[in-house]
Amino acid sequence: MITRPIGKPIGTVVGNTSPSEYRFSLKSLSAKLGDLVTIEMQVPIESTEDSAASADNGAEKVIVWGRIVELERFNPFLPIEAGQELADHGVELLDTVLSHTRDQVEAKVLVLGSAFPNNVQNLRPLNYPVSPGAEVCLPPPHAVKEMLIGDENVERLKLGHLIGRSDIDVEIKTNAVVARHMAILAMTGGGKTVAARRVLRELIKVHYPILIFDPHGDYLGLWKKRELFKDTKTQVKLFFPSLTVKDQTRSVIGYLVAQMTQGFTEPQQAAYEEALEKAPVSKDGTDLVVFINSIITSLEDMKKSSKRHPGTIPAVQRALRIVKNYIETMKVSNTRLRQQPATKNFDFSPLPDPTTRPHEIVQPGQVSILYLGGYDHLTQSTLVALVLKELFQQRASMQDDIPPLYAVVEEAHNFIPSRSEGQSATPSVKEIRKVMTEGRKFGLGLLLISQRPSRLDETALSQCNTFLIFRLVNPRDQAFVEKVMENLSRADSKLLPAFGPGQGIISGQAVRFPLVIKVGFDGELVSSLGDEDFVRAVKQWSKSSKAGAARRSQELTEELSAEE
Repeated sequence: MITRPIGKPIGTVVGNTSPSEYRFSLKSLSAKLGDLVTIEMQVPIESTEDSAASADNGAEKVIVWGRIVELERFNPFLPIEAGQELADHGVELLDTVLSHTRDQVEAKVLVLGSAFPNNVQNLRPLNYPVSPGAEVCLPPPHAVKEMLIGDENVERLKLGHLIGRSDIDVEIKTNAVVARHMAILAMTGGGKTVAARRVLRELIKVHYPILIFDPHGDYLGLWKKRELFKDTKTQVKLFFPSLTVKDQTRSVIGYLVAQMTQGFTEPQQAAYEEALEKAPVSKDGTDLVVFINSIITSLEDMKKSSKRHPGTIPAVQRALRIVKNYIETMKVSNTRLRQQPATKNFDFSPLPDPTTRPHEIVQPGQVSILYLGGYDHLTQSTLVALVLKELFQQRASMQDDIPPLYAVVEEAHNFIPSRSEGQSATPSVKEIRKVMTEGRKFGLGLLLISQRPSRLDETALSQCNTFLIFRLVNPRDQAFVEKVMENLSRADSKLLPAFGPGQGIISGQAVRFPLVIKVGFDGELVSSLGDEDFVRAVKQWSKSSKAGAARRSQELTEELSAEE
């Protein structure tokens, strides 16, 4: 153990103090914003039954740990009025008797807690204000590491290092990340993807099952870089949406109708269920679109002998055609995106049925990426809801058909938006909320990633027990994050607009207290799939392409006319 984790002196406490914060005069260039500092001081011994009657219980020595949250620099020998005169008359400061070498730096420190000198891991709340005039020190790296780690027997993943102190690694509790949900929030370019790659890489090292819902192909590069994981024998699998229907999953059609249309009335529901039972399903499963066509055909046969209202069956058929057209159109778009030059050689497979084959999606040592590109918001949300719903039920059944897993939801504001964004048109809201409130009990953790925190559902976000916040400039996003994160101080929220790429604050159960960090950059995992060059595409659009587009338009017109 470390007997005196004090370090070198860097300043002196000044002004009024409290058990939660203090200020000190900082020696020039000896510390930075976000640095951890220590003070050695005496505090009253806690009362016991034996000492309660005594008026003086004595004192004990502790080490007070704190974090610098503000820095102010000023020169008392250069008043504002003098500076204004110099500016107005264009006089150089060196040509005057005014001092330019007497700058003072004052730091504000947020108290993190106190510990006994011989046990820095046991951090507890400070119960007495620090003394004005006390010596403030910059602790050595080994003392900081010991204090940050706490329980050494807990599994941890390396996230990065403290800002300004690359010699001090930041390691967070793995179980707190995978079981209690985490949110990564930042504006575009703030470092979300860098942080996600770091977390995923560390989980890959321990063979943790990962499922990524990828709406734009941001994670397809993991497959391209899969050779980097061969030492861990980890597989990276790419899936595209492909829903099949079996006898035990016939209800999925009703679920899709309820989400993608206004649903059925009671008479319509009765007609639908009768046709649903008549539609044939193969033993190995029937393609969703084929099965919907079978139901529509069954409804057509029912018209001949049905005593229902004449508008009932056509209404059911219209709803089913809406769902079918949605699915067919999106499937075509997704296929075309997968056939683009950057991804045409990628090994995509149809998504296994999450109800009957969940073990093919979730396995130790497997990263499963569901590419949702080409599907509209409603369909993407429905697919995420379906998959999460089935996997949650698999885990909740306690049959151990699949192991615990970690699901990554990119662009989370599109899948669990706030009430003002329109939750009724987002089927995934209900399922994500359920996973976030109950998933911890069954080993289903979520990682929510978003560049617009204020557009996220506040109830769901409050269920995240760990937050990694990067640069945020939008005042609404800053205010929202400050509101949702209980232990984010006002001083910390002021840091958000000034962060550079990869710099941020981590807070929650994965760490002992909020830390200002620099996330490790995994450069070898960066895989550019090529940016869209639409100007070049227009220049290369040949007459044959134009003719093909005209032909497809004509075919679509004829198809619609035939349906009418």
